[in-house]
Amino acid sequence: MKSFLLILSFAVFNAFLASATTGGDSRKEVVLDTAYSSLPVLHLNGTPYENGFQHGKIMRSRIAELVGLWKRDIEEKYGIPADRFIATFLDSTNYIPSIKRWTPDLLEEIRGISAGSGIDFNTIFAFQLVDEIWTNARLISIPHHCTSIGVNNSKRDGSPNYIAQNIDITPFYHGFEVLLDIVDTETGARKLVTTFAGYIGANGVNRHIGITENTLADLKSSLDGLPVCCVARGVLEKESFEEAVDFIRGVKHASGQNYIVGSDSSVISLECASDLVTEYWPDSTKEYTFHANKPLTNSSYHPAFLSYLKALYGSIPESVSFSDERLEAIKAVALNSRHISLEVITDALSKRPICNANTFVSTIMEFGKGYSELRISPGKPDSTEYILFRIKK
Repeated sequence: MKSFLLILSFAVFNAFLASATTGGDSRKEVVLDTAYSSLPVLHLNGTPYENGFQHGKIMRSRIAELVGLWKRDIEEKYGIPADRFIATFLDSTNYIPSIKRWTPDLLEEIRGISAGSGIDFNTIFAFQLVDEIWTNARLISIPHHCTSIGVNNSKRDGSPNYIAQNIDITPFYHGFEVLLDIVDTETGARKLVTTFAGYIGANGVNRHIGITENTLADLKSSLDGLPVCCVARGVLEKESFEEAVDFIRGVKHASGQNYIVGSDSSVISLECASDLVTEYWPDSTKEYTFHANKPLTNSSYHPAFLSYLKALYGSIPESVSFSDERLEAIKAVALNSRHISLEVITDALSKRPICNANTFVSTIMEFGKGYSELRISPGKPDSTEYILFRIKK
């Protein structure tokens, strides 16, 4: 097993202090932790807008660079100027009402990132819509092939539970990894959010629960649902496993997605289309689950996928069976391990094809009695050590 770097106590240490006026007379202190050359950590403790502003201001140059790469990628893929694509995409969709309904604080955080980075709101807002652009603009051939696993060891033998994920995304995002360490000053609640510069979050953990996400582009999407980044961050605002699951089941999803949610007592895998949420379990024990990027139980398919099936088979089959090499690899790990331990998970995430050229970060979340932990490898885990962060309850 890899040796893990440093358990962090979240005290202020080896850090550069930065503070900025974020509106009115409000002034918030924030820490940019530069202890890890490959993983900037932003310690944020303001209002949602202030947190976004600090994120945008401190990472301003990195955000500008990444947004530039993102725009160039759009132009290469779609053959039109990026600003025209952004305007057309936003005119054709209507996500903001859903964000205001279910996660209004996140809209303020996005506004803050825009103000802090100096990049117009529409561009920063569209920058959050990674899955929505892939799915609803049907740009589904680019690499976004994440692999996840969830293990309910507490049900089997009382040992810690785990959820874990390799996030695979387009290579131009690589090198822009950021960890957000956000504290609510009123409640003391803390969440750790894995992300890249200028984005509100890909996955993460709080003191009670954690979440991973895998794109399911073959499932039905909506033009006015809640974007994936807001679903993930919305879950991290919940104080219990049950609240998190109810939230995922209760929102209208903008994009097809699999979410694995874990706590110290439970794990669940949910496949979400815009109009249907189903559970996925490999067997009746419900002691473990895993996922890649194809729906395994949910059959509410995207119209474009139904058209593809009809063209392929001449008619739409009653059932469709999916598999790929990453799913088979993680399935083999789960089925062939008598005990799915931290060592087993770490080893699996570090081997091909689960670890591949598109792997952006690898995350392992552990849930024990009295703590949650996040292990994050900011890069490919076969060559980049994990850094360990702990939240005490």
